Amino acid sequence: MATRPKLPSTTIVDIAAASGVSVATVSRILNNKPDVAEETRERVLRVMDEIGFAPQSAWRQIRSGRTGLIAMHVPQEFNPPAHRLIIAAALGVEDAGYSINIITRPLTDAELLGIFRGRQADGAILLEILTDDPRAALLSEHGYPFVMIGRRADNTGLSFVDVDIARGIDLAVEHLLGLGHSRIAFLSVDPVVHQHTYGFATWALRAYQLACERSGLPVLAALGGPTSDELAYAARRLLDEHREITALVAPQEQSVIGALKAAQDRGLHVPDALSVVGMVSEPMAEIATPALTTIDFPADEMGEVAARILLGRVVDGKTAPEQVLVRPRLTVRASTGVPRG
Repeated sequence: MATRPKLPSTTIVDIAAASGVSVATVSRILNNKPDVAEETRERVLRVMDEIGFAPQSAWRQIRSGRTGLIAMHVPQEFNPPAHRLIIAAALGVEDAGYSINIITRPLTDAELLGIFRGRQADGAILLEILTDDPRAALLSEHGYPFVMIGRRADNTGLSFVDVDIARGIDLAVEHLLGLGHSRIAFLSVDPVVHQHTYGFATWALRAYQLACERSGLPVLAALGGPTSDELAYAARRLLDEHREITALVAPQEQSVIGALKAAQDRGLHVPDALSVVGMVSEPMAEIATPALTTIDFPADEMGEVAARILLGRVVDGKTAPEQVLVRPRLTVRASTGVPRG
């Protein structure tokens, strides 16, 4: 095909005339709308290429068929926003030239699929994973690239990154056993909310139950609503019913706050009367009084790994599932000690 001379002031009207299509068709191609015949799309793109119509950055997106956007779905029905996870994942995709679009409302199947069908994103990062999360099954069925931060009960063929919470709970219980505690309680957000079962809380509770079984300890678990006040209420009931408790493990920030509130309400000094191990960020652990012994939550690493896995699927075309469990570490501070009295 002969090269057309560059027009002095090119508009989409000129592109339409040179391509033999309507202005509306050119507009739809420029906006990456899906309902244009592929042959027509290619003809218009060739004309635009020859004339040099599109700015370079937009042109790369049009030619590659990519939007340059990643969708992050963080439905806020359960936990507070996971800010560090979101920031780490966003930085990871931005380093590769992508922008991130955060969606916090629940999505129907049609809305979730529409993100890809309408070319609003090239891939998705899913948070707040249910044990039978339908989003993962839906996107996998349609072949769209995504990664989960968290994991389902059945992860066959799926990519995810998650904290190895079973290892974290084991570290906490082993630490407390080593100090001489034999009545170790557990306080967590209830995994079941409005008929939804959330993965992280489920795996944490199961890990505690298995750790007690292996060590011959009684299971002393309390579950509550997702707020610190609801968890403080659950902790007070547990401490009132089992006065022999000398230590407590709390795997979420709000359950740590609930445990500390309940201990204060009952006049239990930490760590003399009650040792506490929590899963919180390092800054929060260090400003608490006393400083908290923690299982760390590796949010930065998880966000970075999620971005890497997704970019491998979107940019490099990888299809093999990648599943990463990040091992947490235990940091001993002032909130744990030998049981007194």
